[in-house]
Amino acid sequence: MKLLFICTGNICRSPTAEGIVKSICKKQRLKSIICDSAGLYNYHLGEKPDLRSIKIAKKNKIDISNFKARKINSDDFNNFDLIIGMDNNHILQLKEYNHKIEKISLFLDFTIEFKNQNVPDPYYGELEDFEKTFKLIKIGAEEIVERFK
Repeated sequence: MKLLFICTGNICRSPTAEGIVKSICKKQRLKSIICDSAGLYNYHLGEKPDLRSIKIAKKNKIDISNFKARKINSDDFNNFDLIIGMDNNHILQLKEYNHKIEKISLFLDFTIEFKNQNVPDPYYGELEDFEKTFKLIKIGAEEIVERFK
């Protein structure tokens, strides 16, 4: 299963999701899940994730420091089985961008406890906002891996 995680600029939520899923797959020696991340906009093209995202991921033994932000492109809809947005705004924009709506999912819809909820954007917040977002993404990532392994 090839998964693409989407957030606004590809420096906070989506690289965190990519890093957590890759870490879980590595620990479980799963090769059935391949993932990447991208942003809806080119605000941060080529940049590393937000330093606060890197710090929280590192604190949880996940290295996302070498990831580089990129913008989603039309080929992604052909190259990935699922395009997973972090919030409802991403879902709406993804559906406008490409009409392969069967490939588009909301990240937390893979959970029972947080179904139909958004992963909040911590970008304008404090470090504790990044910690809360990380914990929420970890729950979703664990459910995603469990579903597709």
